[in-house]
Amino acid sequence: MSFDCALFDIDGVLVDIRKSYNEAIKKTVDFVLAQSGMTKMRGLVTDRLILKFRQSGGFNNDTDTSYAIALAMLLANKQQKTTAAGARKFLLEIAENTDETGIESVERFLSRYDIAKIKEMLAYPAPVKDSYIGRVFDELFYGPALFKKQNGIAPKYCMDTKPLIDNDRLAVSKKTMKILYEKLGGNLAIVSGRSRLAAEYSLKPVMQYFDIDACVFLEDEKREYAKPNPYAAKRAMKVMGAKNALYCGDSAEDMLMARRAQEETGLPIAFVGIYGFSPEPAKTLALFKERGAEAVAKSVDLLPKLLLNKVKPA
Repeated sequence: MSFDCALFDIDGVLVDIRKSYNEAIKKTVDFVLAQSGMTKMRGLVTDRLILKFRQSGGFNNDTDTSYAIALAMLLANKQQKTTAAGARKFLLEIAENTDETGIESVERFLSRYDIAKIKEMLAYPAPVKDSYIGRVFDELFYGPALFKKQNGIAPKYCMDTKPLIDNDRLAVSKKTMKILYEKLGGNLAIVSGRSRLAAEYSLKPVMQYFDIDACVFLEDEKREYAKPNPYAAKRAMKVMGAKNALYCGDSAEDMLMARRAQEETGLPIAFVGIYGFSPEPAKTLALFKERGAEAVAKSVDLLPKLLLNKVKPA
């Protein structure tokens, strides 16, 4: 099959986020728990736990993941289940019972408890200016200057922290992007949960290769359009006039979105699972193969060879 466009997720695909977004989740939860007197629970969130939530298909948004974990931990404290071992067991149980509805599935699972006051305190989901946990997450990730630029307000909780976005590492070479740009006639687009500001900040060396009019930055869109909603993929293809697409993603949400976009448009969309920047690459690779990805690659730098049929599909 030949392709007339390629779509890319950013996190875990074009950018290695293990020291940025993953760290933002950990630090956000630590901050919220510390402010509630749960300082002994610092360091409870691991990359493995984060991956478990992402593999459910409903946690493409890392603030959602922060909220789900903080909600569970504050509830555990209320229920006096606050030993480290008990907390880990509780979090794993919740992660195993999540699905593509994301935080709704977590709240549903916890509905046998009274979580109303905890939800009110965390104030999520809500606009960043009105959300306690959403604001903490953005302040930690963006840092003071970018936070103000993105949200139009000054930081309130984390005013002297180093921006975690500076820990992003570009995961694709300029050479690869140039080859793909030329091969696909410039029909390259980003379909990501990031804001445009965060995307341009971390992808500055390669941003020129993307059709900016076709790119969709879901943090800047209505929440209802978040992955796995196929809105972003459909819009990107429509802008480029594409009749088929190659989509590179690193999560279950990405694959679900590609499948749904194909179902709704009737246009072929091949999914390539990128696994090299996962906290557990072998498990992510196995997941993509199990769920029927058209191909897998350790990084986007292998994509030109894959398109030339020099890399075997999954």
